[in-house]
Amino acid sequence: MGFFRKKSAEVDAAKSRRNLGLAMVTLDRARPLPEGALLAFLQDPPWELPRAKELRQEGDTLSFELDGAAVTLSLMRAPIPWGDLEGPARGAWHWPEATGKLKAHQAHVIVAVLAPGMDRISTMLLLTRVVAAVAATTDASGVYWGEGPVVNAPDDFIEEAKRTSRERLPLYLWLAFQLSRNPDGTFTLATSGMRSFGFMELELVAMREKPATLVDRAFNFAHYLLDHGPVLKDGDTIGLSAQERFRIRHVPSAADPTRTVYRIEL
Repeated sequence: MGFFRKKSAEVDAAKSRRNLGLAMVTLDRARPLPEGALLAFLQDPPWELPRAKELRQEGDTLSFELDGAAVTLSLMRAPIPWGDLEGPARGAWHWPEATGKLKAHQAHVIVAVLAPGMDRISTMLLLTRVVAAVAATTDASGVYWGEGPVVNAPDDFIEEAKRTSRERLPLYLWLAFQLSRNPDGTFTLATSGMRSFGFMELELVAMREKPATLVDRAFNFAHYLLDHGPVLKDGDTIGLSAQERFRIRHVPSAADPTRTVYRIEL
């Protein structure tokens, strides 16, 4: 019986990890969390979430129940180690000031959402909204989405979060779209962060399209998978219009051959 209790505990722990969302907001300075403004932000349009319940303030930690999920906000009076931020900041083509802004931060807030009754996407949507509320009501200098990992400017994160819905997922906030230029002038794009949803990552290798077009294509393919599940089999074709067809291959990653990815080929 001990073995079965142990396995059951492992399964429960795995389920909890799937329903746990974590992100961090970097701060220019450490100040107490503005409880009233933060909770009011969540109840304003466009979300109009239910009123938070069971509020508890213990030192620098604020916790409450929101829409059936347990939310914890922990103010850390020290910066995030630069080793965690350096790579995402260097790769933030969408935010050229990332390195300078993030290097200067003095504190951060850890945002955790535990939602046993929600699926993974619903958990991440709720986490996005709470992170936006923290970014909007504090001295925020950046948002670090560790499961990407990807960083964003606070204003960009807030505006994107406001446009978010189940039909319009904020993948620019959740995923890193990593671009590299090849010696022959083509570009390769690889996502990072799909694994947190239980999917293989995407790679578009040696493409002659503009970087912005590649990012747009990767966004649409990733959104399709999150909408429909792992339906793209090795050898399938998919097109975003009647004029184009892309072949999907399940192959070792060009960057890390130990991992299998969705390779998208013309």
